[in-house]
Amino acid sequence: MYKIFAVAFSYPDDKLNDFFSLTAKEKKELISEYDRLFRASNIWLYGTEHVALNEFQRVQYLSDIMGFYKAFGVEPDKDRPDSLNIEFEFMHYLVFKRLCALKNNSEDNAFVCLDAQKKFFNEHLYPAAKKIGEAIISKSKNNFYVEIANIMLEFLESEKKFFGRNT
Repeated sequence: MYKIFAVAFSYPDDKLNDFFSLTAKEKKELISEYDRLFRASNIWLYGTEHVALNEFQRVQYLSDIMGFYKAFGVEPDKDRPDSLNIEFEFMHYLVFKRLCALKNNSEDNAFVCLDAQKKFFNEHLYPAAKKIGEAIISKSKNNFYVEIANIMLEFLESEKKFFGRNT
């Protein structure tokens, strides 16, 4: 699911076709809606824009996010580290790393990945993605974005229970 959301909240390019069946017309409409919602509107796909109260806090969040990425040898090169699609991609990567560790009977490494997933989800992805999803639902009339935002919010709630978040 993390990979699907990473693709869904990226600019609608050819990768979209690997995960979603869209006609050429639907894809063109999606590009137009992406530009309207995320470029011309005030729905930023950057988490800190939704959770930071001031510039100082924004810098702290960005630094913390980069700390997670660097700890796992990841560095975003095409967008800000708090970009929603980058954060979903990172969670996908952590799941992959954890599964590899379990396959190789490395329970310590698997625990490190799970611990990072839980912390990153609770501290960064969940609070920002929830606000972004709610904003999309309230401002979009495009079925794709409204539906994917609703699915994302349901998924986030199930992950919150899995990770034991107390909110």
